[in-house]
Amino acid sequence: PTGNLDLNTGLKIVHLLKDLNIEKGVTVITATHDLKMIDVSDRIVWIRDGVIERLEEKLGIEISEEELEI
Repeated sequence: PTGNLDLNTGLKIVHLLKDLNIEKGVTVITATHDLKMIDVSDRIVWIRDGVIERLEEKLGIEISEEELEI
């Protein structure tokens, strides 16, 4: 959701989406290659070649260097 935005504006949008989630109970679904979004995500769905590889809750998530390069 922040691909073509400068860093400050991108962070504002990300925090706005998280605030909507917390304060209003809005479900936010994003599709991104930006692994920094994990910081504000409650659940992560990893997809490769159109197939769900795994589903994870944010707690306890560990990202390998290989995944960072995807």
